[in-house]
Amino acid sequence: MPIRVFFLPTCVLMTLVLTGCSGTSGVPSTLIAAQPASRLSQASTAPLPVRWWQLYRDPQLDALVERALRNNKDLEAAAAHVDVLVARLEQVDGERQPSTSLDYGLAYGRSRDDQTLAQATHQSADGQWNHSPDFAVSYTLDLWGEVRYRMAAARADAEAARALEDELRVTVAAQTARAYAQACVYGLRGQVQAHSVQLLERSVEITGKLQKAGAATDLDEVRLKGLLEETRAPLSMFAAKQKSALYELAVLSGLPPGQVATQSCAHGPQLQAPLPVGDGWALLQRRADIRRAEQRLQSATLSIGVARAELYPRVTFGAMLGSSASSLGKLGGGDAVVYSVGPLVSWRFPNLQVAQARVKQHQAQARQALAQFDGTVLTALKQVEQALALYQGEQQRRQALEAALDNSRQAHQLASRSYRAGGLDALQLLDSERNFVSLQASLAQSDLRLINRQIDVFQALGGGWQRDEQSIADLGVKP
Repeated sequence: MPIRVFFLPTCVLMTLVLTGCSGTSGVPSTLIAAQPASRLSQASTAPLPVRWWQLYRDPQLDALVERALRNNKDLEAAAAHVDVLVARLEQVDGERQPSTSLDYGLAYGRSRDDQTLAQATHQSADGQWNHSPDFAVSYTLDLWGEVRYRMAAARADAEAARALEDELRVTVAAQTARAYAQACVYGLRGQVQAHSVQLLERSVEITGKLQKAGAATDLDEVRLKGLLEETRAPLSMFAAKQKSALYELAVLSGLPPGQVATQSCAHGPQLQAPLPVGDGWALLQRRADIRRAEQRLQSATLSIGVARAELYPRVTFGAMLGSSASSLGKLGGGDAVVYSVGPLVSWRFPNLQVAQARVKQHQAQARQALAQFDGTVLTALKQVEQALALYQGEQQRRQALEAALDNSRQAHQLASRSYRAGGLDALQLLDSERNFVSLQASLAQSDLRLINRQIDVFQALGGGWQRDEQSIADLGVKP
């Protein structure tokens, strides 16, 4: 699947990184074109369905994947992490609003003012109760965009966490499909192997009769019995591997191991249509890890603006209204009311070395995020190419094995008839049966590998995470 990707000159994005771009509309993607892909004989350029596992048209598989996506514990933890970052976004949004406080103090004693007054009037200062309610309001002007940058960066962090959750959904769907395929295929392999055992048992029985009649030797019978036990040996491991796959299915679905029933499959999952791979541009839009890398790049770039804002003065307007009196009845008196209003300017000047170093730190982090973004895109393209190449190779391998098995089946039938007629010795029959059993096992193993290669393609294409959920950008938190 040769996908051609053209990169914009990275200096465009680097300019944004080095200057701390002031927009919050997102970092422009370095990808501007990609060509459609696949030339596989059993693939199409049709768009990848949202629920790719439904292409197998297997109700059991559909139910297992949907249950895993609904109940998987890793997905539950990832969703909770998204909620944490969304709450943090709401917290930053709240910092744009005026800050208010309401206090009420009640104390008994005497103050320095009481002592000064007593000395001036030559009286004693007695202790008394003091009531002091206060209401204060302050508002920091976002002159340099610090809060705006923090809002946009927090939103990008939350979007990156959502993309990570989506990436995990793709993984869970793929793992569930693989475990289901293993449960089916190992069950079927056990049946095929058991049938091979039955055929060899018949051969051993026939050889025993021929040996008694003097038409076969003890060595012939012993060799066939050895092949019989060799063929019987994998049966227990097939059953064990099927159980292991069922345990995997249970845990993926959020259940204790052993709580998923044995799957009854007439065959392993089989695609009912050509493999849809879509085109390269759709791939780049669909891959959750690319979205996550882009959001991390955006967050890193916006953090430069947060750091730059610390180089400039911070202006806060505040007002306070309070009262101080020795009793509740006196709080409303004019001489008991205190108030203040005015601006507060704070500036870390002239020592700006810490703030300047922080700007350089975030610029370096943005360059790092840019390199990681480009690397993520290249990795995604590589994974698709590798998955398609291995899938095509396994397809061709299976076709060759299928043809070889057909020939071996005919050869085994001919050898069996010739052996019973005395035209072949037991060693030649043994070779024929050994080859037939070996090719049956190889074809069954190729079936499982082919299913896994298909799932690898679907996972590399990045489908399966889409949900009908509100995006973080639509949560009502305005930029």
